[in-house]
Amino acid sequence: MLKIGQLSLESGVSIKTIRYYEELGLIQSPERTEGQFRLFTPDTVHRLLFVKRLQSLGLSLQEIRECLVIHDHGELNLDSSRPLSFDDAESLGFGEQSIEFGGSLVFPENSNLGGDFDLEYLNGIIRNGHIIIGIDPQVGGRVNSDDTDFDVGNLSVGFFYNFNREYDNVPAFAIRTDLGLPTGNNARGLDFRLRGIASKTVGQFHRVHLNLDLNINTDPDDGDQSFLPAAILGYSRPIGYPKRFDRTFLAELGVITSDNSNGGVLIRTGMGIGQQINRQGVIDWGIEGYIATNGNDQSQLKLKIGYSFGF
Repeated sequence: MLKIGQLSLESGVSIKTIRYYEELGLIQSPERTEGQFRLFTPDTVHRLLFVKRLQSLGLSLQEIRECLVIHDHGELNLDSSRPLSFDDAESLGFGEQSIEFGGSLVFPENSNLGGDFDLEYLNGIIRNGHIIIGIDPQVGGRVNSDDTDFDVGNLSVGFFYNFNREYDNVPAFAIRTDLGLPTGNNARGLDFRLRGIASKTVGQFHRVHLNLDLNINTDPDDGDQSFLPAAILGYSRPIGYPKRFDRTFLAELGVITSDNSNGGVLIRTGMGIGQQINRQGVIDWGIEGYIATNGNDQSQLKLKIGYSFGF
């Protein structure tokens, strides 16, 4: 924790200006301690540096305030499948909640048109951590199956924890675990995923995300593997900066081990847009493709759209 003088030294912002920013609401005013000191968190240093960077771009105070709203509630809180498949290392805020809807029009190779859907509830139950509860119904054509009936999908329960905020040249690091329960049609066993996440800002607004996965199925089908590593490299950046921060471009490139014991991988690639429509609401859309590298798997293309809102 930092006294206001220490905060001024570390951020390069004068004490008078810090107090002015407090009056404007650009930074939060801490409560006084028993000794009548006001102690600021280290995150306030990064916030002041961010404000200085925006000022250097010529933004007005009102534009800076709008950017801080997006910074706090917008593109830094990417979640898996919103609209692509990688995670940002930043967690949901403590006490915040979010509900996220998504749908995909699926074009499987040599199969009928299908639809995938997902519904997730997120809750920031602790500082730097949140839980995820989700379900993923599907209908129509799907890869590696002749079934086209409606399937309610598997219920999943997950936990996300952010170890640190990004600072200097150190990326933000996080971990995510998910447990899939066999609630869908003909589902067996448990699906477990462990995901390590690193996110780093490059330049002013370009952001790179590395996700490393280990997927485990406790009861695989005959001829399928139970241990499936994967890696995804994601990219995000606001569109229209320095005047706009309400729209984000995203792209990904990933490699997924095939569950078929004959080997091979699936190459996943995609791009999308996230659009902030109000303080807590985001709509997103994108395209995602899976390219099979052997004859035992099917390639597929997904057109995706979604909506999420926080409260």
